[in-house]
Amino acid sequence: MASVQPIRDMLVIEAILNDLKKSSPKYHALFLLGIHTGLRISDMLRLKVKDVRADEIKIRQKKNKKWVTLPVQPELRKGIADYIADKDDDDWLFESRQRKQKVKIKRELDRSTVYKMLNKVCRKYGLRSIGCHTTRKTFGYHLYLISEKNIGLLMEIFGHSDPSITLRYIGITQDTINKVVSRLRYTS
Repeated sequence: MASVQPIRDMLVIEAILNDLKKSSPKYHALFLLGIHTGLRISDMLRLKVKDVRADEIKIRQKKNKKWVTLPVQPELRKGIADYIADKDDDDWLFESRQRKQKVKIKRELDRSTVYKMLNKVCRKYGLRSIGCHTTRKTFGYHLYLISEKNIGLLMEIFGHSDPSITLRYIGITQDTINKVVSRLRYTS
């Protein structure tokens, strides 16, 4: 099984955003949140609307129980404004259409539903190694490139203890291998 990869091509990201904006405001907002914050899917799905109305998202991560604070930057705020406009602060940001059976309580979206959506839209653009962490890895990959390759920054955001883990996680190691191997020539 191939590992999940980031989406490296900015034009593909833009096309995916356009497709999602037309087809599903909820998934458009989810994709935007993922590529702008790098939050794990398990953390994004636990957010309430009030969490993104503030200037920062403060959340205790489900996986490692550490607190993380991330800015809600202008592009993200603008991109989700219409989606959250008519929602109450205590609503799930990404609510499932299904209800908990016996008491009909609203619940958050399920990660398997997100996985299916991501795969469907990404396959349209020839992307294959896609999963729930694709948006997180996409965030990391592009932040690494624009931060002048500040691996320490990403290690802090992702909670990694070793640079090689972070580089492999965001697909930089594989990119380097691909570039070097493609230049290998035994004949002139």
